Amino acid sequence: MSTKHISNKPNIVFIVTDQQRRDTLSCYDADTLCQTPNLDRLAAEGVVFDNAYASFPVCTPARASMQTGMYPFKHGMQNNTYSPGCLVNELPQTDYLLSRQLKERAGYSVGHTGKWHLGQGPTDRDLFERNLKYIEFPDMAAGNRSLPTDVGYEGDNFPGHGGGGWDYAQFRKYLVEQGLELKIENRISGHYGGHFGAEVTSPVETTVEHYITDRAMIHMDHFLEREEPFMMAIHYWGPHEPYIAPTDTLDLYRNVRIPPWRNFKDDGNAKPTIHNVKRSLVQEWETFEPFVKHYYAVMTHIDRQVGRIVQYLQDKGVYDDTVIMFCADHGESLGIHGGLCDKGFFMYDETCRIPLIVKPAAGGGEGGRKVEHMVGTCDLYATLLCYAGISELHHGADGRSLEPIVRGEPVADWPDAVVTEFTGLGSLLCSQRMIRMGNYKYVFNGGDIDELYDLKCDPYEMHNRIQDEEYAEVLRCMRLRLADWMEEHQDHLVVEYRLLRLRDVGV
Repeated sequence: MSTKHISNKPNIVFIVTDQQRRDTLSCYDADTLCQTPNLDRLAAEGVVFDNAYASFPVCTPARASMQTGMYPFKHGMQNNTYSPGCLVNELPQTDYLLSRQLKERAGYSVGHTGKWHLGQGPTDRDLFERNLKYIEFPDMAAGNRSLPTDVGYEGDNFPGHGGGGWDYAQFRKYLVEQGLELKIENRISGHYGGHFGAEVTSPVETTVEHYITDRAMIHMDHFLEREEPFMMAIHYWGPHEPYIAPTDTLDLYRNVRIPPWRNFKDDGNAKPTIHNVKRSLVQEWETFEPFVKHYYAVMTHIDRQVGRIVQYLQDKGVYDDTVIMFCADHGESLGIHGGLCDKGFFMYDETCRIPLIVKPAAGGGEGGRKVEHMVGTCDLYATLLCYAGISELHHGADGRSLEPIVRGEPVADWPDAVVTEFTGLGSLLCSQRMIRMGNYKYVFNGGDIDELYDLKCDPYEMHNRIQDEEYAEVLRCMRLRLADWMEEHQDHLVVEYRLLRLRDVGV
């Protein structure tokens, strides 16, 4: 039996996946072979955002945008932590952090479990690869540490990237305490770099996803004993590689023939050469297909965990009082456009356009709708705060609340465009900005050829129209609109962008 909180504010459950393609969900691709019945039901009860884009198609920058409501060019985490180009390596302790706002301004209990990737915590610098181990990082020298409990969350601290979460001491301790032996077998490799897939042949309770779901329910049990509402953030490491799936969901795909992506074949004509840094030497679909099966199996496994969360909320009698927001930090390529892998360095929809579903509390809007508004990661921050009763955002915030859209209200002045930023990944830095407006997508590639796609007639982004005279006026408008957006949002790249591109349009 639940203890209903006195406040009329809803509870909030914020579920985030890592590197999930939107076409794994039937609400985005009716023909998908990926099975996600629980998320399908959530979409039927909630509002599906068809044009949601990541602030940055890399883990740390996108996740920092969720916590701050700002683009990475403002919060400074412009690469994965402790990587070149990342100006800030530990999430700064500011009063406008999502956790601080919800806790101190709205009176919420705030919880976090799962992937964080916004701070390393105490660590041996010799563990860093290559030359990074010699750098005297100011964050470390100053003793700065930003794990979830350092910034106001109650819950679990999992520092760094996590590599899928399988090796954390807390998880290993859980296995011992439960008398469980984790068996990861049948490893496959060979499609790109060190990426691999594998099978968990031990019971499903030995998976990190099952463990994280258990942890979330333990934390929510504590929160439900209190009078105030709660926000519980649950961040799964999957379906990001390594694609490690349990036997029961992998069995669903073993004998399924998965056809090649519609944009699997792409000769790269008139495309930026920097894309090649993420291109596999393997070009046969038969090599990619087993990885896609593992990817789908991980996603189905996560879907079952979402089902457990929903059932928990229903059993506690608080489902109707709870807003559920489900999204990914960014997407995944898995062989698109001639064998591209991972993410970054290209702004195709598979990596930049994210799934986003908001299931409101009772009376918060009619479910089963799909909306076309251009929205982004920074809007998630504003939305979470709005549901908690905070409408006034801090100076510099880039997002707006989606709550009126979920409620079904007309929003006449909603932005007509959304932008995705990219500055680099790993040791390779590259300034890019993508703007999506209407049916068109324009990508500014500093130091490389730009891109222009007509998504109405070319939804799989096969044909770069950047040098097509028929699209000259479209290109001019898109470049000008991006400049206006950059000025509006105080993007410091606008100076170089104007020098490099707006001379071409007579400005």
